[in-house]
Amino acid sequence: MPFVFRLTQKVHASASAKKRLSLFIILSVPLLTACSHDTTTPHAASLATQAPLPVSSASNTDIEALLNAEFILQREGPNKAFESFYALASQSNNIDLIERLTHIALLSQNHLYIERSANLWLAAAPSSETAYSLKLQILIKDNRAEEVATLLINAMRHKVSLRFLPLYLEENIRENDQVSTIEEAISLLPMENQNNPNIQLSHAHLLLLSGKYQQAITTSEQLLSKDGMTKNEALYLILAFSQKNLDLLEDAIKTLKTALIQQPKSTRLLTPLIDFFVDDNQPTSAVDIYQTAALDTPEKLQVGINLMRTLLEHQHAELALQIASSLPQKQLGLSDQINYLTAIALAQLGQKPQAIDTMEKVDSTLRANATNQLAIWFYEEGKEQDINTMVLRRTPRENMPEQVAAISHLHEEKGQTDLSYELVNNALVNLPESAPLRYRKALLADTLGYWDITESELKTLLQKDSDNPQYLNALGYTLLTRTDRLDEAMRYIESAYDKNNEDPAIIDSLGWGFFLKGELEQSSYYLKKAWSILPDAEIAAHYGESLWKQRHYKEALSIWKTALETAPDTPLLLDTIKRLSPSLLEDLTQDKP
Repeated sequence: MPFVFRLTQKVHASASAKKRLSLFIILSVPLLTACSHDTTTPHAASLATQAPLPVSSASNTDIEALLNAEFILQREGPNKAFESFYALASQSNNIDLIERLTHIALLSQNHLYIERSANLWLAAAPSSETAYSLKLQILIKDNRAEEVATLLINAMRHKVSLRFLPLYLEENIRENDQVSTIEEAISLLPMENQNNPNIQLSHAHLLLLSGKYQQAITTSEQLLSKDGMTKNEALYLILAFSQKNLDLLEDAIKTLKTALIQQPKSTRLLTPLIDFFVDDNQPTSAVDIYQTAALDTPEKLQVGINLMRTLLEHQHAELALQIASSLPQKQLGLSDQINYLTAIALAQLGQKPQAIDTMEKVDSTLRANATNQLAIWFYEEGKEQDINTMVLRRTPRENMPEQVAAISHLHEEKGQTDLSYELVNNALVNLPESAPLRYRKALLADTLGYWDITESELKTLLQKDSDNPQYLNALGYTLLTRTDRLDEAMRYIESAYDKNNEDPAIIDSLGWGFFLKGELEQSSYYLKKAWSILPDAEIAAHYGESLWKQRHYKEALSIWKTALETAPDTPLLLDTIKRLSPSLLEDLTQDKP
């Protein structure tokens, strides 16, 4: 389960801190899953496992129908099999069969099927917490607040624990619409129902999520002071994060310390407490708490990795390395994360060669991120000529297009288009069937002036995918701007437009083609359409020139001014204005303070 409260913290970070933080975004999900609620909320992956067929008390006719339904499931999938299973389950009222139906509904990912199976389950077993939880998820996702309120009332009437509500709220913290639906549903409950402890817990969490931190603090403290109120982790976390978000960091630390006295092995409490100490410029205290915590190996690893990440965010690289050296030797599949963070720590300490050696060891789930970081470090060390060999050596075939594209963009950002082209070209030797790589090679070749290669690669792509509007447009535009084969170029572009008449790039090509043919009204019509869809600087260059040619000078100048405000450095736009109205650039330069 995601450790959801972490995402509610305020971020007081400089631009450089935000840049550093980006290094650790990729680690946030696996590092913050240490909580272990005993939840009955079913997940599709677990409920969809093969359950035994409930045939022990069925008649021969029922068994035959059940086997037939199972055959449909295996051959045609859950969507086709649902109705057959639903008919059997609704007739028999058999809980085992209803659970089997629910497995199938979840596999189908069909909201209607899941709701129907949950309704059937509730009809047969009105006290089933799992069934209430299932239906709650669908009602919330469909933003049906009134029905959520009715469901909660029915659950309380049947004396069903509502613990599934705060658990669901924690798991879906990022879904603003769903949070709003829960908030509205709670407001619709009768006052006596709003006094339910799980409703009150959910209400406190909603106050935190909506930024009403003082109210969240007041509500949490009231609930914690109540006799008989379960002092669970979530309530302490709501209080602590509300305090932190009001810059009451000492109070937040005190809250979590109090909570840990009751639950000393709770990683959900320990992890933010350690983070808060680091945020409060007490990193050694954070390390001490971690070192003395009585945690089992999995939790020791998870909390330690999280502490390393937090220390690195605050530039405490030496302490991060100290934590790395103290982690359990059995790393339970987490060595990639440890090596990644260790490499970052070494880099922060200026030990770039050692950082590179350590990052090279990252070769599993974080392989792509490590490769990207290595490429950046290679540039910093003046070893950009070694990047392509490193990338091709580290990258599996199945990840080649995405990884090469990422490094190719890095090369271009660094002004090394030739290295970008070399990388893509070499990757194609190993993966000649990759259309994305071949298309990227065609675009890079055009940038470098290898227009014959661009034409050749695009025609190769069209041999395999002759109706692809992107390829057709690219080839047409290349011929339009790089050759005198105007009619041939227009055939490709018009074919692309026939297949996708809403793509602004294609519409721009068509409009520019008409301009080059001297059909200016047609040109303006299409270029205006492209500009209305996407006010891009290159489209502005074309559209403005078409207007200028027709002596619509004011309109052209207006288009160019608008484009210059958002993209003042676009070469095509600047070249066009310099040719036709250089005074516009002079005027804008004088207007600047």
